[in-house]
Amino acid sequence: MKHHKTYHSSSIQTAAGPLLVEGPVPPGDLAQYEFHEGLTAFRLPHEQHKALIEIAGLPEGRIIIARDGQTIIGYVTYLYPDPLERWSDGNMEDLLELGAIEVAPGYRGCSVGKTLLTVSMMDEQMERYIIMTTEYYWHWDLKGMKKDVWEYRKIMEKMMNA
Repeated sequence: MKHHKTYHSSSIQTAAGPLLVEGPVPPGDLAQYEFHEGLTAFRLPHEQHKALIEIAGLPEGRIIIARDGQTIIGYVTYLYPDPLERWSDGNMEDLLELGAIEVAPGYRGCSVGKTLLTVSMMDEQMERYIIMTTEYYWHWDLKGMKKDVWEYRKIMEKMMNA
């Protein structure tokens, strides 16, 4: 399957000003942006920024970002499932994994996550894929959000239902 990526964008008005949600963003553009220091759910911010640039360079890789000026404050990733996961055994070209979604703490509660998902689905090409996700609670910011696992799960369900 040939992977076509069509750029889309949307803006979100927040009390602190407008945010731009856009993508899929190519690796060169991602490298030019700063990466918010609060994006730590998966690895250190500079390491995660590097990982996003690498994913964006994959034929199937899609990175949708939310940014405040030149700073990435949120992102969602799509790529083929990790070869070590059992659902990758079928080598399905039309199966993508929503690998990560993260929003910096100061920007939560402004529909950034929901808008990241909405913009990612604006690309008609996404209709050709089966998209799966695994949400591991150890990546959730339970302490920062002051939520227990079940409360946070409800937040994630509401966002993913978008």
